[in-house]
Amino acid sequence: MLRAFERSDVPAILELWNRRWGNLFPLDEALWAQQTVGDPQHFRPDLARVAVEGQRIVGAVSMKTPPNPVTGGSWASQNPKNAWISFVLVEPGREADLGPKLLEYALEALRREGFEWVQYGGDPSHFFPGVPREDSSLAELLQGYGFEKRKTEGKDRLEQDLIRDLSDYQLPEEARAALQASGLAAFAQRNTRLETASCTRENVPGLLDFLAENFPGRWLYDTQERLKVELTPADILVLKGQGRIWGFCHLYHAGSRRIGPGIYWRKALGPGYGGLGPIGVSRDLRGRGLGFALLCYGVQRLKELGVQRMVIDWTTLADFYGKIGFKPWRSYLAYSRKL
Repeated sequence: MLRAFERSDVPAILELWNRRWGNLFPLDEALWAQQTVGDPQHFRPDLARVAVEGQRIVGAVSMKTPPNPVTGGSWASQNPKNAWISFVLVEPGREADLGPKLLEYALEALRREGFEWVQYGGDPSHFFPGVPREDSSLAELLQGYGFEKRKTEGKDRLEQDLIRDLSDYQLPEEARAALQASGLAAFAQRNTRLETASCTRENVPGLLDFLAENFPGRWLYDTQERLKVELTPADILVLKGQGRIWGFCHLYHAGSRRIGPGIYWRKALGPGYGGLGPIGVSRDLRGRGLGFALLCYGVQRLKELGVQRMVIDWTTLADFYGKIGFKPWRSYLAYSRKL
């Protein structure tokens, strides 16, 4: 039987989640709360359902939708007709009978709400960028209901979380050299160089202006959400010069108030966990090695903060991050379909 989600269901859902995915994606109440009730602009508790047998929860499905209007607390480029299924969760071994019931309910509920497109994962305050590659039964379920994999140049688009142990990390000379050369490469004034620094409260307006100009979608939105809860913006590393912000990079560690995507699965990382991302530089300065420099200084900063193992989440740029030793850790495939 499917029934409406109740807040009192959370402990049982967490137990079910960790029976299903706990080895790879250990979920705790803090992350659950942040990604669900902590995102009231998108999370739809009225649409969420649990599958119950007797008093036992054996399945659950959760969805998110854009706010109405889209500009109200979200990002302007968000498609108002696009919805998300955050997860379809079933008791191990019950995929064949419970999975279809939950998915059919979700698709019909979103159709009734007037949505035209649905994506699995990748939602605001997501749990997963897509379907974990390890969960083949979930992928088969979605394919059986018309979901298709996103393609890039004719190939399945693979999103990855990358990991690195920082015990042997040293700041590459290439990163120092890129910043040293920035005065000559970027500006007419040769005595002006870019530098990396922790963001200050005084930098925040310039940071938000930079993001609105260069990354006006999700990255601006995620930064605004983070700034609402952190005591200080210092864990956002900025690239600055000439009184402007030219790049940014989010850093996460055990002291962060916001649980960033790189540290979602911190229980699988062990003590001394950390994460980095998103990261980006001004379109005017790309191709000069400054993004790489910002990355390297961000990793160095996390090491100085005591991080031992760190993750860069949700990327297709394994070769870029691999230049400083990051290797694949978790992988996802993006699935979506018309409603």
